[in-house]
Amino acid sequence: MNRAKRPLWLSGLGLATLLLFGTGAVLALTVSPPDVNQGELIRIMYAHVSVAWVCFLAVGISALFGGLYLWRGRAGHDAWAVASAEGALLFAALTIVGGMTYSKPTLGVYWTWDAKLTLTALLLALLVGYFIVRALIDDRERQGRVSAVIMLVVLASLPFNYLAAEWFRTLHPAKSINLDGSGVTMEPAFVRILLFNTAVAVLAFSYFLLERVRLGRLESARQDEAEREGPAGEAVHV
Repeated sequence: MNRAKRPLWLSGLGLATLLLFGTGAVLALTVSPPDVNQGELIRIMYAHVSVAWVCFLAVGISALFGGLYLWRGRAGHDAWAVASAEGALLFAALTIVGGMTYSKPTLGVYWTWDAKLTLTALLLALLVGYFIVRALIDDRERQGRVSAVIMLVVLASLPFNYLAAEWFRTLHPAKSINLDGSGVTMEPAFVRILLFNTAVAVLAFSYFLLERVRLGRLESARQDEAEREGPAGEAVHV
């Protein structure tokens, strides 16, 4: 079996995700009615909120596997942690882009340093720092342990980010869907389309995560093979 070849089921997941993404875009851009207060800007919310939620999910998964690596020291756990961290970085960047796109027509500026936006910028900076630190460390075991600690710090920052609109004075709108069970203040049609697009975002993240883990394992295997060979490409005999 050729391990470098992408499994058929993974390609199928990618195709299904692409088709569902198109469906979600149609729902958001044409089926969804305009909001009473926000008008057509409500359509930005379907992308912005969904990628923000998936960013949080990706950080949680990366921190989980980073913690497992600290505990068990298995290279596979580090591969999952890195792959999920890459997804977190991507979705954090998309979150900021979506927020800036919404902010300009509503507030007149692309960026303002209030609590919510500042914490989101800090989240992105920490994720960038995660990969900078990994690049600076050559030893793979130490690289995995240090970066795992960084991701646990990123995870600890998420509650402050999520609750910033309630805890601090901020221009960011308050949550319309409260995870504490206090209720939903959004129209049912908006909720259904938002949840659909969030599910699509989760599928997209899952596809990229699984594909990156597959490539990471191939890269790790090649590195192990190169370390077993001499500088001239000959096997090292002990």
